[in-house]
Amino acid sequence: MTDEERLRLTTADIEAQNGRVTAPPVLAIRPEEIPDAPPTPATPTRHLLLITPEDVAAFEPAGEEVVGALEQVVLQLVNEARAEFIPGWMGRGPLRWHPALAATARRHAADMLERRYVAHTTPEGFTVAQRLNRDGISYLACGENIGVVYGPASRGERGVREVHAAFMNQPRRVSNHRGNILNPVWSHVGIGVAYAPEGQLIVTQNFIATLTKPV
Repeated sequence: MTDEERLRLTTADIEAQNGRVTAPPVLAIRPEEIPDAPPTPATPTRHLLLITPEDVAAFEPAGEEVVGALEQVVLQLVNEARAEFIPGWMGRGPLRWHPALAATARRHAADMLERRYVAHTTPEGFTVAQRLNRDGISYLACGENIGVVYGPASRGERGVREVHAAFMNQPRRVSNHRGNILNPVWSHVGIGVAYAPEGQLIVTQNFIATLTKPV
């Protein structure tokens, strides 16, 4: 990887995140935007969950056993990206899993799937910061990524990999989905997946910077 491929961050970029909420516009992937053939995974997947349409036909939407495994795939992809693109001199290890934050992310993903909207703000006007405050999550700064994929590519692990690839293919900026994933101020992450096997998968990633341990 060349220096040009890394996320370029300055001290001003990092300091500017204090007290801010970063929530780039929702990313939607539609069937006509992706090839018919599944992408080749970048890493071995023998230990990951691979799902066919037949495997999940009974789920409307898919249950916790399915989405929980997909959330862990997303966590792995996020931390692999951070290990690759965040300069080593920053001394940032992998993001730690925050159970309460993950529950908040999953509730929002499930709500979007159930009520057929995709947005950072609920129909009632609740923002990501308000959802975190409601659930008693303390933080110095927070961010949220939301991605949705429709059609055959939404099925199982392929769906979350399509969303991650779309996030990471964005320009090197602090304020978009890629920048949120690579933002070195974050200490913890919570991920929620909602999945309807008939053709829709939503990924919600909630990031926080905090000095406290998750509860």
